[in-house]
Amino acid sequence: MRPGESGRRIHASSRLATQLMVGFTCFGGLALLCSLMWQVGLVELRMSVQALGLWLVPFLLLDSVSLWLHTIGWRVCFRPGQHSLHLWQLGLLRLAGSAVNWVTPLAGIGGEVVKVLLLESTIPRAQAAATVVIDKASFLLAQLFYLVLGMLCLIKYLPLPDVWWWHISLSLGLLFLGLIGFVVCQRYGLLSHGIRRLSDLGIAQARLQRLSQRLEPFDAQLRGYYVAYPWRFVGSLGLHILAFAFDGVQTYVLLSLLLGDRAPGLAQALMVAITVTALDQMFFFVTANLGTLEASRFMVLSALGIAQVYGLAFGLVARIHSLVWNGLGLLAYTWCLRRPHLVQPRAR
Repeated sequence: MRPGESGRRIHASSRLATQLMVGFTCFGGLALLCSLMWQVGLVELRMSVQALGLWLVPFLLLDSVSLWLHTIGWRVCFRPGQHSLHLWQLGLLRLAGSAVNWVTPLAGIGGEVVKVLLLESTIPRAQAAATVVIDKASFLLAQLFYLVLGMLCLIKYLPLPDVWWWHISLSLGLLFLGLIGFVVCQRYGLLSHGIRRLSDLGIAQARLQRLSQRLEPFDAQLRGYYVAYPWRFVGSLGLHILAFAFDGVQTYVLLSLLLGDRAPGLAQALMVAITVTALDQMFFFVTANLGTLEASRFMVLSALGIAQVYGLAFGLVARIHSLVWNGLGLLAYTWCLRRPHLVQPRAR
């Protein structure tokens, strides 16, 4: 076997396995969606969605509030004066990254890489990567607080056995500890230090030492931010929490449009929003949440005693919402690639 041929075969096998997994999950999600539509009935489903009428357009536009809150939360993860991009430019980059995460089953990592690559036209890579990683930590912590609030709401409405609640609490606690550890590693620049320690074991020593040296500027950027501007991170966390809370308001508006006087109150709508967010995160490996996005909303509303047709209509509107905004994100990604001047620094 010629040198490099084994590596190419392994790469081809890994690519084939990934394609098969994506194909299988997409087929399974599509089958799940079709079965739900068959169960509910197409006529009733069409009538319930059509009841929204032109209200669907302003509802879709509501998501711009969450987008800007998340974008401002990312903006404060930069040091003052570190970049000169307009807020709308950062919004385009965030929208593009979210869309890439939507179409790739990479647990929300692919979009972060895209944001770093697009930011490289304005600031050095180490600075770009640091701001994206800081924002990711802030975003995940805010999402965890949001999910904990949902668990507290579920205790009231969903009488699960105590052992289940114990397991859920343990899982959330471990996630919280992991995220705190992630922030601590950033604060003290432990990534390059940890890789340097690994090189001392004598395994791939030269390669690990080179990697450690490359990561030192990145660690320095992280340390500098947390030492000089710790309250900016707190502000970013608060803005992301506000954005997630607004998702609950959007859910309340949508359920009111669908159900009218029979719609649940704001507290229950917030519980629904948090629960479906948690379920969507569990099925991150399904490309575009095909089938699982609709099924999660169908299941949650059914658990509240709401007619199944409204649960599936809720899911289909969420699908339209996802298609519209992630479609805009893919357009933003293509636009930024073809017109790099859009993310060039503004004149001072």
